[in-house]
Amino acid sequence: MKTPPEIRDIKKWLVNPHTYRAIARMCNGKNCLIGVGVKKNPLGLFGKNKFSVKNIDPKPWSGHFNYLIKVGGKKFVLRLKGPEWGEPTKGILDEYKTLKYVEKYKVGPKAFYLTKNFFSSPRQRRGEPAMLEEYLEGKIFTKFSVRKQEKLFGQIAKFIARLNKITVNKKLVPFQEAMMSYAKNKKAWRRRLKDILKNKKTRKEGLKIKNILPKAERMLDGFEPRLKRVIKKHGPVFIFESAHAGHLLKTKNGFRFFNWEQVSFGDPSYSLAVFLASIQKKTYFERVKEKMIKIYLKENYVPEFKRLVEQRLKEREVSNMIWRIWIKTQRE
Repeated sequence: MKTPPEIRDIKKWLVNPHTYRAIARMCNGKNCLIGVGVKKNPLGLFGKNKFSVKNIDPKPWSGHFNYLIKVGGKKFVLRLKGPEWGEPTKGILDEYKTLKYVEKYKVGPKAFYLTKNFFSSPRQRRGEPAMLEEYLEGKIFTKFSVRKQEKLFGQIAKFIARLNKITVNKKLVPFQEAMMSYAKNKKAWRRRLKDILKNKKTRKEGLKIKNILPKAERMLDGFEPRLKRVIKKHGPVFIFESAHAGHLLKTKNGFRFFNWEQVSFGDPSYSLAVFLASIQKKTYFERVKEKMIKIYLKENYVPEFKRLVEQRLKEREVSNMIWRIWIKTQRE
């Protein structure tokens, strides 16, 4: 969706949803499809029960639109795709499959309900993919005091190590890309640079990027042998691509990441490096980095891991810098 849906429309659909199944019939000697409406109340909760809907992601331009729904003493998050990630219909569908797969590992919210036709109606048979997932009660890591944060880093390193041990099953998990090489990063840099250069407001910054990009690409080429060598020795790991501090929640049942729109497999250092990159400006960074790497290796040994993390941090620095400028072009 390009804009957040109205709460009154969400309520109306939850009480009286419409989905459609196609029935093949012969029409003048040819096959044709006839749509038949089927009412299906999500989880059977939105009939007579009173419920409330609240926008908990009020940004007008976001990767997802999220609404807190309270009904019958229960809390859910209604999640729909937002414009930041484009309009692919598979986005929510893939995220639902991923959450179902990782549920037993207790690293993210539980997924309870999926529809391909949110906001469908008798007149509009195709709606939006949407899901109801667990509302995680807890506190975002970035909201803790510095003193409390420092006490949590060891636990977070263990949590990320455990997440990386999730079995990589390409048949059951809709991996969108592989982190087996830095080649994808170089392609993303060039692709985004084109958009930046086309935009009058970002062209000046784009020209600066254009000048430094060849050097950055040579840097990644130099990193490539170690990444391939480590993956060959250790094997690829499960990767949660959005593993930064702002997506980490501390709950009474342990840590959980939210925003599972993209997962991958490959580079064992990726998830930890993403988290470290998100706290890189903190005064405690260097000390915490050494501590987290040490604890991670006790939980999940990876050869040449420290050097691999350093490589990925440098890649993230360039990628995040380009992304911050590129996102301006997308919001327009």
